[in-house]
Amino acid sequence: MELSVIHASASLSRRPLDRLVEDPDVRAHERELVGRAQGGDREAFEELYRTHAPAVARLVRFRLGAEDEDAVAEVFFRAWRGLATYRDTGAPFSAWLYGIARHVAIDAVRTRGRVEPTDQLPDREVDPMTADLLSLHGAIEHLPTEQRQVIELKYLVGLTNDEVAAALGCSAGAVNAKQWRALRALAGELGEAS
Repeated sequence: MELSVIHASASLSRRPLDRLVEDPDVRAHERELVGRAQGGDREAFEELYRTHAPAVARLVRFRLGAEDEDAVAEVFFRAWRGLATYRDTGAPFSAWLYGIARHVAIDAVRTRGRVEPTDQLPDREVDPMTADLLSLHGAIEHLPTEQRQVIELKYLVGLTNDEVAAALGCSAGAVNAKQWRALRALAGELGEAS
């Protein structure tokens, strides 16, 4: 398996967010939407949902191994419910959603562990992860927390180094170093030559 899986997902994940993370006018508009949503404006929150749902869905899919519309909905339900506590710290709004998505995924994994097996097959087809994605997922899980967060924020959520730095409370240089170490560790874990 090659690390090109990460790079391919990066190009896909950055499509809807490129405008958001690189254009100050778009960022200002997002801040305005967040402020309006905090004031109870559902249309503003719907626009935030449309902007960020694809990245949240990718992160949930990666964490849970399958598409899970309920988990994505739960992320945005918790975001709506907790919006009053959101404070703009300079980190992008998507970093806050990322934290919620991680907690929702953890809760989903715990819930699945408590579900009793049944003799019935599910009504809908289950989309299994490919062997490459399973290997990549396992390798990422073995990374130290901050390296894992850098990989997930950059390649699944689609943030820039500056935004990852703001989200993690470190410098962009530290993000570069963590990313380099993480990619090197992943290459070693997946048996690739560095």
